[in-house]
Amino acid sequence: MQRFDRNSRKRAEAEAETVPLDPIALTLALWLGLVVGVTGLIRLSETAAANAARMQDQQPRTGVMMPRPLAFTPYGS
Repeated sequence: MQRFDRNSRKRAEAEAETVPLDPIALTLALWLGLVVGVTGLIRLSETAAANAARMQDQQPRTGVMMPRPLAFTPYGS
């Protein structure tokens, strides 16, 4: 019984290794990835431009104390 399972497993692995990739599925997957990536970059740049314009329109705040960034100072002092 174990010998039969080992032989069938080896045959299945050998068949799986020799099956070529489907070029249509690969092309569609690459195309979809490219479209999603470009669309995401476009939306990201539009959002960044809108945020930059919004920050320029805001009045600068006066009298607001900014805390010292202790994370970037040596030994926290």
